[in-house]
Amino acid sequence: MILQNEYLVPFFLVSLLNAVLSQDVTEIKKYGCRWYGGSSARLVCDCQEGTEMTIGAKSIPAFDTTEVQISRCKVLRFEENSVMEMKNLRTLNLTDIASIVFDTRSLNWYGFREENAQDERFDVTVPSLRIYIYNSNVSLISSHAFAGRINEIVFDGAIIEKIQPFAFSNLLQTERITIRNSEIKDIEVQAFKRFSTEYLDLDGVTAPLVPSRAFANVTVYQNMTLAHCVFDTVRPGGFVINDPKAFQVTNSNISQLNGEAFKVSSRGTVIFRGNFFGEVHDGAFGGIKLRRDFSSGDSLFIFDSNTFSKLTRYSLTVEPSARFRNMYMSQPCECADLDRKIKENAFFGDMNCLHENQYVAVKEFRAGMCSVVNNYYITIIIVCVVAVALVVVLTVLVLYYKHVYRSRKYGKGERGKGGNLSLIVPDGRTYRETELHVIVEKTDLLTTDL
Repeated sequence: MILQNEYLVPFFLVSLLNAVLSQDVTEIKKYGCRWYGGSSARLVCDCQEGTEMTIGAKSIPAFDTTEVQISRCKVLRFEENSVMEMKNLRTLNLTDIASIVFDTRSLNWYGFREENAQDERFDVTVPSLRIYIYNSNVSLISSHAFAGRINEIVFDGAIIEKIQPFAFSNLLQTERITIRNSEIKDIEVQAFKRFSTEYLDLDGVTAPLVPSRAFANVTVYQNMTLAHCVFDTVRPGGFVINDPKAFQVTNSNISQLNGEAFKVSSRGTVIFRGNFFGEVHDGAFGGIKLRRDFSSGDSLFIFDSNTFSKLTRYSLTVEPSARFRNMYMSQPCECADLDRKIKENAFFGDMNCLHENQYVAVKEFRAGMCSVVNNYYITIIIVCVVAVALVVVLTVLVLYYKHVYRSRKYGKGERGKGGNLSLIVPDGRTYRETELHVIVEKTDLLTTDL
């Protein structure tokens, strides 16, 4: 009997430990959780200041829970399969959390239907999950954290410390992914990998680096928009986007844009409007293509009202159908620089540069300031050449006058040896009666008595 009790004690401790680990968070007072009934079972948890909460596979009763709202926790951690069994869950709302950690497979949700390796485009008749994260600090989004039938993912006013590879992958039934007014401090390669969505919006996003294939093979069926974003550097293939009807980059600031930073195959319109680009490498926009097999006759590729700090001759090498309007280069107008970088390019007639702190059309500047006459250095060279030529001509004329003209008129003027005079003897046939008298007089000083 005593032996049986010895075995019962460890069994009791293990059972107690499992009960504690799987304890319903709604029963812990410090989490401030309340149930709200009505048409849906809604759980609202308002953590007390300094509270740390961990959501595991059995932390929230799965039956009939349709919405979970959690706010004001110091630390909130989602462990693996934390929402997998909540088949009726439709909305997860996280607000004002000081630190959120999403472990691997923490937000994998498939509902009542089984997992599917094939793409599932959004269908309003298929149940799916919506996830909203507001005004929170996300410390980590682990690999494969978001997957399954997730209708919408929104980060608004968030600071995201780190996004690991494949953090967003294998998403099904996705209608929209939005990151708004948020900072992404570290996004790794293939963080957004191989899934489809109707809309992908980055609005007011700041990131020091968008690495190659950060958005890798993401299919967008409707619109992808980058608006009011600030990126220090976008590496080659930072955005690899397939088949959007509209791809728009507006009012954004990108300090360095590497070659083929955007690799987009569009079925419709591509627009870059009101952006500032710092250093733009060769072929930065060369990876953007209009799919002729799908695009309609109204498809456009437009650059409108963009400003560039540093361009090379091939920075804006794009499809021949691209249109340019109101392009600005925030550098002083220099004739040699303009000829080297943008002369004979498609955007030449629409580019403006700085002259006396004002933007002027490159075409007009070249016509007025880059001609041979108006070029300062060329003008100096021409004046010098003309001056030297005049000096040479005058010198030749003077020498010619002295050595040719005068010698013909007065003779050479040279005295013979011994001091004899040279006389010009007239032709005898003309002056036969001429007599020559040579009188040598010696003249002394005159004296006069006054």
